[in-house]
Formats: sequence, structure tokens, C-alpha cells
Amino acid sequence: MYQPGQQSFPPNRRPPGRLFSPKSMLLLALGLILLLLVIVIGGDFLVSPSQARSLFLPTFVTSSPTALATSTPRSTAIPRPTATPTAPPFDPDANRILPDHRIVAFYAVPGAEPTGPAYQLTPAMVQQLQDQGKAYEDLDPAHPVQLGIDLVVSVPDGDPGPSNTYSHHVDADTIQQYIDVCQANNFLLFLDLNIGWAQPMDEVNFFLPYLEKYSFVHMAIDPEWMFPRHTGIPGTNLSNVSASDLNPIITALAELPMKYHVPRKILILHQYRGDGDELADPTDASQAEYADKRNLRFDPRVDTVMHIDSVGGFPGDHDIKKAQYEQWVKNDMLKYQNFQYGGFKIFYHLESKTSLMTPQEVLALDPAPMVITYGN
Repeated sequence: MYQPGQQSFPPNRRPPGRLFSPKSMLLLALGLILLLLVIVIGGDFLVSPSQARSLFLPTFVTSSPTALATSTPRSTAIPRPTATPTAPPFDPDANRILPDHRIVAFYAVPGAEPTGPAYQLTPAMVQQLQDQGKAYEDLDPAHPVQLGIDLVVSVPDGDPGPSNTYSHHVDADTIQQYIDVCQANNFLLFLDLNIGWAQPMDEVNFFLPYLEKYSFVHMAIDPEWMFPRHTGIPGTNLSNVSASDLNPIITALAELPMKYHVPRKILILHQYRGDGDELADPTDASQAEYADKRNLRFDPRVDTVMHIDSVGGFPGDHDIKKAQYEQWVKNDMLKYQNFQYGGFKIFYHLESKTSLMTPQEVLALDPAPMVITYGN
């Protein structure tokens, strides 16, 4: 009988240090020998060294009721990185306005009522614009109307002013008010540059950040008030511009969409007098507003509109304006192929002396104008 404190061990109990039976020791030795053979000889075994160890090395057990836990190593799958979805390439045509929509816009110099109905921002003006646009959409539902404001922000002056440019800028707060109203009502905003003596690209670059930031802001240029070579005074002399004055503007607008991920831009070019094609002196301002309209750059990345804005209000003015549109839009579009769309302007007050052209008459022009503006 085993007594506590007794130095000898009872029968059938192993003393400490003998954890393995002779049989286990033999199997262990054989496993080690085979493992060494695999490493040294490099033979073509049917099993890998790790498999050989698992086959020949014994499972260690103790004489206690609880066995030491053993586990066979399991291969762990290496997680693969999740592929990031590739964003589709930017498409500047995705939200373009033309040619799917027709633009109806109100014109004005801010604060100057004689220039147009958008001279001040009021609910009545917004409602009037919406009503005018609806008249066109009812006649041509295939071209939903996109409303807008054509805002003169580079205003011509009869004196040189502190900048000696015969023009001044509308202040930034006023422009922002128009931006906010257009944004709230889903209107387009055309920043109309009259320029005077300023260098055209200086004026364009000054206002270009608005076009870079806002997808609904576009640009208009009125050569009637442009004197890039300082050959006259706005409101006093007739102007004459060259394609070289305007082509850099076309390129600047064409490059904006891919740079700033905004929809393609619209450029309105106003015209109220003829061009110098076939004239002995195309630069004669008394004969031509555009010296070389044929040389205007065509860039498919920008939607260029030739906008006829001569003033009627006298007997026969409808026929004259229709003839001008046919010559300066229809014929020149076919002849020069450097602009895509026609535009047309009506003056609520000045032309009411006779009668205003109706929306039906405007849409009967060939091609039907895609930009229609209203001044006073």
C-alpha cells in the first residue's frame, strides 16, 4: 500500500522522466531517420517531409487520464484583395443641353430695365420666363425647354474708365445672386461679355472660374461692343472682329469639360450685321461685323450658337429679320460648317411698336432656332 511521503513508487506507475514507452521511442527514432533521408538524399518520395513526420512520429500521450491535445496543421487560404470597381470614364455629353433641349432665356444688364426683363430678380420675372418657355414647349414637345438668363457681366461704357477699357465688370455679389436664383430654379446662366477695349482672353479668363465651378453656367460674346484693336468706342462706332479674336475663346471653353468634369459648354456668338466674306476690305466696320466668319474654329467639344439679335420694331422688320436669319445662320452654317446651332432674339418693348413675332413664327424659321432670347 502506498503511503504518503514514501520514496518508492507504487506498482504500475511510471516515475517522472519516463513519458514514453520503448515502443514509442522506437517509432520516434524511425521517423527521424526517414526525415533525415528525405532531407539529405532528396529522393522522390510519394509524400512530403511534413507528411512523413505526421505518418511516423507518434502521438505523445501521458499516463494521466487527460491527453495532451494535438492538431494537424491546416492550410490557411491567403485572402485576395477585393477589386475596386473601375469608375466609368467621364462623358461630357452625358448632361448636355443641346440638341435635345431648346433654350429660352431672358436677357439683361443688371439694374438696367431697358436692356431686358432679367434686369432684376423677382418672382414675377421668373414666372414670366416660365410662361414664355412653356409656349415653345407646347409647340414642340420633342424639344423640352431649358430656361435661362443671358446676363451681361462685362458691360460696355462710353468712356474709358479707370481701366481704360471702355467697359466694367458687374460686381461679384450681383453675379452670385443670379447664380443662386438660376441654381434654385434649374435655369442656365450665360455670362455675356461685351468687352470694349479689353483683351478678349483677359475678360474670358476673369469669368472662366464660374464656368469651371458651375455646370449650368455658359458664355456669350457680343462683337457689337468689342474693339480689340481700339478702333472705336462702344455705342459710338461700329465694330469689326476677326476670327482670331474669338477662336481662343472657343478653345478655352472646349477644354473645360475634361479638366473640371462639367458638361460641355455652350458659346453664344451674337450677330446683328453681316460678315466680310467677298468684301474688298473685310475689316471695314461699316460693312461687316465679322471680318472672316469663315475662319471661326469649329471644335466639336463646344456647342457654338450663331445668335441673330438685330432689332426690329419698324414696318417690314419681320421679313428683314427672317432674311438675316436665313443668310447668317442657314446659309453660313452650310457654307462655313463651323457652328452647329441658330439663335434668335426678340425685343418685348422695341419690337412691340409693330408686333412681336410669335413662337409659331420663330419656330417656323429654318433651321428652327435652338436658343431664343428676349430683351426689352
